[in-house]
Amino acid sequence: MNLFKNYSDEYKNYLLSLSKEYFLTILENCFTEIFVADHEGRITYINPACVRHYGLSSEEMVGHLATEICQEKDLWEPYTYKDVVAYGKTLITENRYKVINQNLLSISVPVFDDSGDIEMMVSSTQDHFNKYDITYRVNTTSIENKLDDQETEIIGKSQSFEYCRDLLDASAATEASILLLGESGTGKSVLANYVHRKSKRKDKVFMAINCGAIPENLLESELFGYAPNAFTGASPKGKVGILEEADGGTLFLDEIGEMPLGMQVKILDVLENKRFIPVGSNDIRFTDVRIIAATNQDILKLVREKYFRSDLYYRLNTIKVTVPSLKDRKEDMMLLIRHFLNIFNKKYQRNVVLSNEVSYLMTIYDWPGNIRQLKNCIERMVILSKHQVVDSDLFHNYLKDEEDYSIDFDSKIPNYENVIEEAERKLIIWAYSNYKTSRRVAEIIEVSQTKANNLIRKYIK
Repeated sequence: MNLFKNYSDEYKNYLLSLSKEYFLTILENCFTEIFVADHEGRITYINPACVRHYGLSSEEMVGHLATEICQEKDLWEPYTYKDVVAYGKTLITENRYKVINQNLLSISVPVFDDSGDIEMMVSSTQDHFNKYDITYRVNTTSIENKLDDQETEIIGKSQSFEYCRDLLDASAATEASILLLGESGTGKSVLANYVHRKSKRKDKVFMAINCGAIPENLLESELFGYAPNAFTGASPKGKVGILEEADGGTLFLDEIGEMPLGMQVKILDVLENKRFIPVGSNDIRFTDVRIIAATNQDILKLVREKYFRSDLYYRLNTIKVTVPSLKDRKEDMMLLIRHFLNIFNKKYQRNVVLSNEVSYLMTIYDWPGNIRQLKNCIERMVILSKHQVVDSDLFHNYLKDEEDYSIDFDSKIPNYENVIEEAERKLIIWAYSNYKTSRRVAEIIEVSQTKANNLIRKYIK
C-alpha cells in the first residue's frame, strides 16, 4: 500500500515524523464516525462517534465481524462492505441507524494493497446537520454544546485590556448594542460570548455568523430564513433563520464591515423594530435578540466612503469597545502563555513547559496575528516538542515558517506553481492591508468579489 504516492518527499518525511499518538488524538476527537474493517470485514477500529451511534463500546465491537455485529445487535442497515468488495469502489449510502433512530449518510472507501487487493474499508458517517449550514451555534443551556470554560476565559490585567473589560462588564447587563473594534485575532468573538454569559440572556442561545464569509444571497437566507420553495434548490419545507432561532438570546455578527449594503438596511430594521421578513415570504416575523457586532476594519472610513450605512453604524455604536492588539498588552503575555499551555497540555496529555529563553522571545515578539496566532503557536509547540522543556530552536522554526520567504534562484530551480502562489499571496496581503475590504481588493486587483473573498480567506483569514 503506497500511502505517499502523491506527496513530495519533504511532506512524506514530515508525516512520518508525527507520532502515533498525534494521529490517534485526531481520530478520537473527530465528531464524524470513523469505522474501519479489514479485508475479511472484521472491525479493526472505531472512534467514539461510533459509540454514540451504536451504543456499544469499542471493546464490544473491535475484533468481531461487522456482519455478526449487524445481525446480532440489529444496529444498522444496509451493511455495505460486501458491495464495496464486489465493486471495488467508494460507495455513498444512507444507512438506517436503529439505536438513534436516524438515517445517516455513510461514505465507504476501499483501500488497496500493492497487489491491487482490498486491504481494508474505511467508512465515515456524519450526523445530519442541514439546519446548521455554514454558521456555528453555541447553546449555553446545553452541557454538550457549551464552549469550554477555559477556551472562553478572559485573561488579562494590562491597563488597556482592563479598560476594555470594564466597558463590557458595565454594558453586559443592559440591552444596548455593542460594536467591537480591533485587529483580526484579538479575541472579539470570545469577548462577545463573555458579554452574553454575563447578561440576562445567559440562559438562552448564543449564535454567531461571519458576514464576510458568506455570499449575499446565502447570508440573507441564513439570517432571515426562507419560505417553502422560495428559490431554486430551496427546501420544500422552508427554513428557520438565525434571527428566529436566536429569539431571546444573543446574535454575534462578526466582520459586519463586509455586510452588503442591501443587507445593512434589513439589519437596521431588526435593530430598530425587532422585525424581519423571510426570503420569499410576505409574513412579518418578530424576534427579541441582542446584537453584538465586530469588525477589524476602519468602520468610520467605510462610512465616509459609503460602503457602510451611517444610520446602522450609529445604531450599533451604542457601546463601542476597541479591543487592544497583543503587542499593546505585553503585561498579559505570560498570563496568556501559561493559560494556553495549560489548555493544550491537558488536551494532548503532555506536561510541556517553556525554557526561559523561549518565554523571553515570545514576550518581545509582536504577534501580528494576535491571540489567535499565539494560541496556535503554543499548540504547535506542545504537539511537536520532543522534550518536556521547549527549546528555542522550535520557536525559531515557527518564526521562519511565519516569515515571508523568497526563492534563491542561484541555489535551486524554482517551482513554477510555488512562485505564482507566493506572488499571489503577497499581492493579496498587500491589497487587504491597504484597502481592508474584499470589495475594494476586488476593484484594485481587477477580479470578481467572489474570487477576492476566496483569496482573502486562503491567505489571511
